[in-house]
Amino acid sequence: MGSVTTRLRSSGRPATDADRWGYRADIDGLRAVAILLVVTYHVWLGRVSGGVDVFLMLSAFFLTRTFLHRIHTGASPAIARRLVGTFRRLLPAAAVTLLLVLLLARVFYPGTMWRSIWEQTWASLLYVQNWILAADAVDYYNRGEAPSPLQHFWSLSVQGQAFVLWAALFTICLLIVRRSRRSPDAVVAMVFGTVFVVSLGYSIIRTDAAQQLAYFDTGARLWEFAAGSLLVVALPHLRLGPILSAVLGWAGIAGLLACGVVLDVEGGFPGYLALWPVACAAMIVLSGTGDKGFGPARFLASRPLRLAGRDAYGLYLVHWPILVTWLVVRERTEVGLMGGLVIVVASAVCARLLTFAVDHPVRQWRRAERGVMPSVAVVAIAALVVIVPLASWQGLTAHREQTVAEQQRIANPGAQVLFDEDVSEPDPALPMIPLATAIEDEWLQLELECSGPRAITDDILHGSCSEMPGTQRATEVIAVIGDSHAQQMTAALVPIAEQRGWGVITLVRGGCAMGLDDPGFDPDFCPQWREAAIRHVEAIQPSAVMTIVTAADAGDEDERLRPGIERFIDRMDAADIPIIAVRDNPRFGYDMFGCVIESDDPDGCSMPRGSSLADANPARMLQRESITHVDLTEWICPDDVCPAVVGNVAVYRDDNHLSSSYARTLAPVLERQLARLP
Repeated sequence: MGSVTTRLRSSGRPATDADRWGYRADIDGLRAVAILLVVTYHVWLGRVSGGVDVFLMLSAFFLTRTFLHRIHTGASPAIARRLVGTFRRLLPAAAVTLLLVLLLARVFYPGTMWRSIWEQTWASLLYVQNWILAADAVDYYNRGEAPSPLQHFWSLSVQGQAFVLWAALFTICLLIVRRSRRSPDAVVAMVFGTVFVVSLGYSIIRTDAAQQLAYFDTGARLWEFAAGSLLVVALPHLRLGPILSAVLGWAGIAGLLACGVVLDVEGGFPGYLALWPVACAAMIVLSGTGDKGFGPARFLASRPLRLAGRDAYGLYLVHWPILVTWLVVRERTEVGLMGGLVIVVASAVCARLLTFAVDHPVRQWRRAERGVMPSVAVVAIAALVVIVPLASWQGLTAHREQTVAEQQRIANPGAQVLFDEDVSEPDPALPMIPLATAIEDEWLQLELECSGPRAITDDILHGSCSEMPGTQRATEVIAVIGDSHAQQMTAALVPIAEQRGWGVITLVRGGCAMGLDDPGFDPDFCPQWREAAIRHVEAIQPSAVMTIVTAADAGDEDERLRPGIERFIDRMDAADIPIIAVRDNPRFGYDMFGCVIESDDPDGCSMPRGSSLADANPARMLQRESITHVDLTEWICPDDVCPAVVGNVAVYRDDNHLSSSYARTLAPVLERQLARLP
């Protein structure tokens, strides 16, 4: 390192050392402007301002400035120690915020939101929150239901990931400098210029293809960090006169203030549109170098803005949870003028306390301590502050849920009375589920529209492709395809998927089964929809497809293969996609559930299995290695009788569809049969 150090010192430092390496009060003021924009737009306008993009750029600006300064002065970059030190400064305040959000969630939030908050707390603590939101294709401003109080941690997660990547890139830069004896500025410009070009290109393509995913995609944001690194290199080479500097600076301020109004930041970023706030921030930083003249540097360095900049990190952390909690408690979708003022004041007070009690002491201690172990200890303690209460809450809740589920299983075991010797018939005096008033809910519809690589590309599939949460992150994905009888089986599949971490998507349309020679309910529509659905499955390549392969009719024991089902299987075989071939359930000439409700004796509603199903499963004629056969007849029609009620659960919701309550109780049986899945 000695020769490299001598060379760096002899090369001389730029004449603008104070602007490049020294404290810049105007940049603190710029941070204040950015956070005030973020808070104002969030609270009152329900829009995104572009202020976060300024933070992303400035964070890399400070990182790169420190790295280059130490190389120019001959000091050791200590890249690993400084990386840990960065998280040492950032994590304690974030951990306290996460802990307070957990407390708010326990007191004020409905239980239906707890699981999501738990998941996002873990993700925020591990700096992967952006990927959770990208996977679930979150609409950041869906005011129809309360957003998560932790959604804003996406940008902190992107920052954390970028910090780790930047440490690796700094190491590469240092190796190149040592071996090639090139100027550190030139090496940094080359490395981060490459990152800028590649990431910006990816961001433009990704935003055009799937904007909601791109918004949270780290790869689509790296160019914003790279812009901050390149700005450090460019500063000593861009000398502006007073007039040009002032024009550039005030234009940057005006552009930054107007960004969220003129551009659809939420719906169009990042892509090339994010160049607007990044360029504005760069213009402001550049304007503050050298002779300040009439530029905005003095305004940005004013005491009020510097004080706001001091608490910018804390204000970003606390303002969003306070805003969302206000909306949840008051059951509103807008805060109004006075409510917004209350939220802003409360956020400012909490941010000041967070900075004073947590951020400032940690920052001061970091300066006093040497070595990496104190930083590791602080990071570990901060993490435990969140992990202990979060894991305890989850564990206690899981125990309570298991107890309640056990009680429900005993009271309403459904099909479990048929295959579990430890489960006995429930008390006949207990009310059957579902209640008559809840029968319309006995149809499972996956809650999310297909997104990401599974998003539909053919308009005819609009409204017929859905997925369960977590499918984006799953390594195994099952596609349920076909008509309503395929869809009803999803209720039995979802509990298995949740337990095993699978993803599930449904491509279903009533009356459009997957027998390719079956005209379906609508002969003009079904063949077109079916072909589009098959092409979509071939494109997304799931781990397996599940569909109904036989057809049963009410009062007809001539159960048969669906016409053309083998041609569908040929298509799947050609695409190397395994098939889960499910036998159809019996159908009746009357409303089975209505019969139960109106009858004093549910047994009188039962029908013999032979009135709808064949003696042997016709699907067994399909003998291929790619097929896993599923036949649930034994647990739908035990002892060759198809009862209306099993284990105090109504088996059917109408004349031919299983109730979702009963289908869920079939999950253990289905899981055993899926064990043969290739």
